[in-house]
Amino acid sequence: MMDKPSKTAPATADGGRRKASLQVLERTFAILGCFSEARPEYTTTELAEAVSLPIATAHRILGVLLDHGWVARDPVTKRFRLGPQIVTLGDLARAGLDLRRAALPLLTRLAATTGETALLTVLDERPVRGLCVERVETSQPLRLSLEAGATIPLHAGASQKAILANMRDDAREAVLTGPLEEVCRNTVTDPAVLRIELDKIRRHGWACSFEENNLHAWGVAVPILDGNGEVVAALGLAAPDARLSVEITIDHVRRVAEAAAELAEALGLPPTAVDIGPEALEDMELEAQVLKFLAARAAV
Repeated sequence: MMDKPSKTAPATADGGRRKASLQVLERTFAILGCFSEARPEYTTTELAEAVSLPIATAHRILGVLLDHGWVARDPVTKRFRLGPQIVTLGDLARAGLDLRRAALPLLTRLAATTGETALLTVLDERPVRGLCVERVETSQPLRLSLEAGATIPLHAGASQKAILANMRDDAREAVLTGPLEEVCRNTVTDPAVLRIELDKIRRHGWACSFEENNLHAWGVAVPILDGNGEVVAALGLAAPDARLSVEITIDHVRRVAEAAAELAEALGLPPTAVDIGPEALEDMELEAQVLKFLAARAAV
């Protein structure tokens, strides 16, 4: 009589594969962790001894790291050192830290002078959303709070639209041709309408929104751009509709633009050209949007 197949075998096999994968990761990180300023180069044998691995295992791991640029090998000495991918990763981490560190005092000042919540938003590329990386809340009892780490679709809200408007054309179009979620009752989900608005945002250097990602909320934002015109982040303010008027909105755009210019200077980047002159305000239809929003609120 034949034995019945074990029902636990697949799970055991999966568990074994996961364990093996984790072991490879641990060994890889152990190898990378050996490199330091004091000891920037190793041979395969030296690395194998440093992390207590067979030479053949260390050789296989180093081969993969070499193929992907995480380590480099001197063609003469055959010694390994950290590769260009590590440098790129370090630059990205440093840039993120510098951005938040430089932005925090400016966000604090914005929150204090406007009485509203000040936000720093960047592009979260994997889910293609706006990622709030820093925020300073107003001290007023009526406030809007967006936790650092929260993500919002790029077509909903001032900070997100300031980023989307200044992305590369192909990247922006990829967002616009995808599903556009109706996050709140005024979220623009028509790609054609959104394209027109994004062109205006790019042209004038600032964005505004009214109830696009939160009920009874409005906001303004200005993008931070690098020397190639690529978007780095957006600086913005979020406020409740109880504190909304055309004059306040214009004042907030001006204050955010000033803070954005200071942040760009601190990061060694060019200031974003922000136009809040009469023609720009008319093109952005700011007064019409504010009055429509206030009328809708009064009718409730």
